[in-house]
Amino acid sequence: MLIFLCALGISFLLLDLNLFFSFLIVTPFRIIDHCIKKRLQWNTCFARKVCKESEHYEEMMRYLQKNLAARVKEIHFLNFLIAVIPLSACGACLPWDEVSPFRNYCDMIFEVMKNEQPYDSIPNFSAADALKLTGIGRNEFIDIMNKCRSKKIMWKLNKSIAKELLPTQPVDFPIEPWWGVCLVNFTLEEFKKLSEEEMATIDKICKEEANAFILFDPDVIKGFYRRGLVYFDVPAYSDDQFKS
Repeated sequence: MLIFLCALGISFLLLDLNLFFSFLIVTPFRIIDHCIKKRLQWNTCFARKVCKESEHYEEMMRYLQKNLAARVKEIHFLNFLIAVIPLSACGACLPWDEVSPFRNYCDMIFEVMKNEQPYDSIPNFSAADALKLTGIGRNEFIDIMNKCRSKKIMWKLNKSIAKELLPTQPVDFPIEPWWGVCLVNFTLEEFKKLSEEEMATIDKICKEEANAFILFDPDVIKGFYRRGLVYFDVPAYSDDQFKS
């Protein structure tokens, strides 16, 4: 309808009063919904005309999580955008807690278990990422569900049983010395729990131009990773070559 009116060259202000308010109320939500489903950046789409930057990316994160579609790179990208938005542009503080990829996939798996959906309901790319981070694949998923269902009435009354059986830390994997170490958006509570050595490491990560893993204490960095406070950036350049 809106496209038809534009094609006729009819001004938005000349519409019937009821139609005017209908567009005024409904259109912004449709614009935001479209931009989020298409994964469009706020500064390059019409969403910037109807909502704040922080609201756009927060809603996009919720949409991806709800549809089991948030990949590791998208989580880091959205967390980064939410973290760098000026506080003056979105109020006194951002009402958004950091979502690490590990926590995202644990929550995703729990939602599938809670709704008693099959493992195949998880998109293939999300299932592959979840396996790398949580260690939960098809067999592990089925095993946890069997343990939950064996509790019968308790499982029907309390679905949180499944969450208790999920891992509390991401899977360990070999970290290459040339991988970059990147900080996430810390909460105030997480910041208060840091030791002096951890504070010094964070200060070094922020100040150093080079942030290769080999430059830091590996135990401290691995501790950060297990708590979801850092992620690793694997640099790739146009002249690099990869072996399968």
